[in-house]
Amino acid sequence: MEKCEFPKSGYIKWNPDACSVCSRCVMACSLYHDGAVSYRLSPIKWLEANALHGFCFRKPLFCQQCNHPECYYTCPLKDKAMCIDSQTGARYVNQEQCIGCGRCLKACPFEVPRIGIDKKKKIAIKCDLCMDHPSGPVCVQLCDRQALTLVPKEKRFY
Repeated sequence: MEKCEFPKSGYIKWNPDACSVCSRCVMACSLYHDGAVSYRLSPIKWLEANALHGFCFRKPLFCQQCNHPECYYTCPLKDKAMCIDSQTGARYVNQEQCIGCGRCLKACPFEVPRIGIDKKKKIAIKCDLCMDHPSGPVCVQLCDRQALTLVPKEKRFY
C-alpha cells in the first residue's frame, strides 16, 4: 500500500510532573463529545498499572496524531470514516460513516491503542483534537494544573 504525505497535525503533550492524575481530562473529553462522563466513551485512554511495592501508576494516553497514520491507511472507508482534516491535519473518525470494523484499533502502533470501539454504536472513538471547538482541545483547557498542552503542528518535530 502506498503511503502519502499528509499535513502535520498538532498533538496533546502530557507533563507527568504537573499532573495530579485526577482524570478530569478523560471526563471532560467524553462529556464534550458524547454528553456523558464515561471512561469507555472517552478518546483519551487511561493506563493504570501496579508498580513497585503496590503503588499504582496512572497516566492518560493521547492519540499522537501520527505523521504516517496506520489507522487511516487500514480503514476500508478511508476519507469517509477515517479522515484527515485539510486545515488542521487532525486525524479523526467521521462517526456518521464508521462501520466499527476495528481495523483502525488493530493498526494503531502503540502497545495500548489510542483508538477505542463503542460497541453499542458500532463506531470507532479517537481524539480529533476537538477540531470543532473554537478554543481547541477541551482537556487542555480544563486541566487546572497545566499538565496538558497542545503542541501546534508547526512545532512538531516527528
